[in-house]
Amino acid sequence: MAVEVLLMRHGETEANVRQVLLGREDSPFTPAGSKHPSEVARHLEPFSISCVYASPMARTHRTATLVLEALGRSLPVRIEKAIAEIDAGDYTGLSFQEVRDRVPASERFGEFRYPGGESWSDVQSRAVKFVSCLEAAHRSDAVLLVTHAGVIAGLVAHVIDEAIERFIHTRFGHDYLGRLLVQDGSIVDYARLAGTVDSWF
Repeated sequence: MAVEVLLMRHGETEANVRQVLLGREDSPFTPAGSKHPSEVARHLEPFSISCVYASPMARTHRTATLVLEALGRSLPVRIEKAIAEIDAGDYTGLSFQEVRDRVPASERFGEFRYPGGESWSDVQSRAVKFVSCLEAAHRSDAVLLVTHAGVIAGLVAHVIDEAIERFIHTRFGHDYLGRLLVQDGSIVDYARLAGTVDSWF
């Protein structure tokens, strides 16, 4: 048996527009961000979703709630630390440009550990471990994960066998919806179903 894992990003926040590394902090939705969940929900209608997992950040829980309202479905929203945003440590609140200026040119960005926080490889490792175990709890069901761009990048990089170093620059838009297939304890397939995928810089 296999489980379909649907991936979406939270709605756009004011910090996203300002290009600030938000990390574990939160930020209000923009007007567009309040609309993104219902836009993605249209693409979720064909799926028999049994459970929704959201990261511990308030922006993902708000997104999950709005998606379920748009779908007219009543489902549990489970908070899952494994799909949380990166812990940016001392770099929380810095602009993207400030972060780039502080990461040594000789350092591989995917392996760089934010002082007092995590690396993107850490994020990828915990997310892959969690998603790979979903089959045991949700056989033959579809599961929705409401998470963050970096978490999605790590999962997609894993399944297509790309280095996180190359893939972390990929921006998964707030209108994005993807699908993973988990079978026999492994993530075996990926497809983009809707939305924007481009580059941060």
